[in-house]
Amino acid sequence: MKKIIIFVIISKLSLALGGIEIGTAPSVISVANPSQTANITVQSPFFNPAATMFLENGQHLYLGAFGVFPDYETQYNGQTFLKTTTFQPVPSFSYINKKDSYSYFIASGSLGQGGFLKYSVSYNAIDDFHLTAINPGVILGGSFFISKNISAGISARIIYSKLEAKGDIKNEGAFRSYIEATGIAPEISLLYTPTEKLNLGIKYLAKTKLDYDGKVKEGSKIIINKVFGKFSVDNRKDFPAVLSLGSLYKITEEQRFSLGFNWIMESEKTIDHDLYHKYKDTYEYGIGFEQDLNEKMTAILGYGYTDKGTNGHIIGDMTQLDSQQLGLGFKYKYSEATNLYTAFGINFYKTDNSELYGETITTKRKELIFGMGLETKL
Repeated sequence: MKKIIIFVIISKLSLALGGIEIGTAPSVISVANPSQTANITVQSPFFNPAATMFLENGQHLYLGAFGVFPDYETQYNGQTFLKTTTFQPVPSFSYINKKDSYSYFIASGSLGQGGFLKYSVSYNAIDDFHLTAINPGVILGGSFFISKNISAGISARIIYSKLEAKGDIKNEGAFRSYIEATGIAPEISLLYTPTEKLNLGIKYLAKTKLDYDGKVKEGSKIIINKVFGKFSVDNRKDFPAVLSLGSLYKITEEQRFSLGFNWIMESEKTIDHDLYHKYKDTYEYGIGFEQDLNEKMTAILGYGYTDKGTNGHIIGDMTQLDSQQLGLGFKYKYSEATNLYTAFGINFYKTDNSELYGETITTKRKELIFGMGLETKL
């Protein structure tokens, strides 16, 4: 029975980083404050490309990376049988060329959950177990003014997605299989500044169609397709559409308060029902605060809550746990042209206890995050 349960759990695994599949927070500043839809920075192409119109004229560059220290664990009747603490680096960059009447940009990073995870398996039928989920992508587009206080952005996200499983099965030898797909989706955005103190932002990202092509590179195709079907069988699983809303209010010249909301339309995405359960929509809520400590240093605080809406029938699926994010960051004005960022974050996930064949399966997840970044005007 334990062997059956473990294989069922592994077959459901879609383990990766980031809390949600679409990657609404891929750059360093969002580690400290997830509410970025109405903020104006060189990292805006990730959150609201229309905001790039409110930068100074010229060329702007952002380079950054954050490291994730995960602690993922799945238990069988209170005993750990799957666990990983594999460190994950997550780089990102953006380039913006801002003119009087338009801007254009390119940005790149992890646009979905991603990671290279090595699992400890407390069961001698599987050894040296690795799961990989990478979703790198590029954002290309431009923005323009509709009026002096309203800007619009039009862009496209191009994503390459690959999920791979490899390891050794007792009496069967080594196995390796993966699925991969490429997708593209348009997005439109607006930023409105009705007063000098208030910014309002909105962005809509369309669903990304992903038709995965599966391959078994090593091992028995029959066994791998049965146990690791998510990583070997041709299937369809789209990235969902996302509607983002945000506001930023300047309380004083030194203090700024922000709110954010992401509606992730997972119930509308096309999926292969033979491999995945039907998803419900996800809702993300964020709040942030910035305080200028002096002429050079700014402190950034943030909190986020993600409501996945699917707890209770997500056995072993790390990507479908409700979560809370706490963030702290600092921006240092190194020069008139350059800002340096440091960010710290922690993601707490709701522990899920599910029943399978009368046994209790417990899924736990936590992430510590540290990031550094640079914004400069070229």
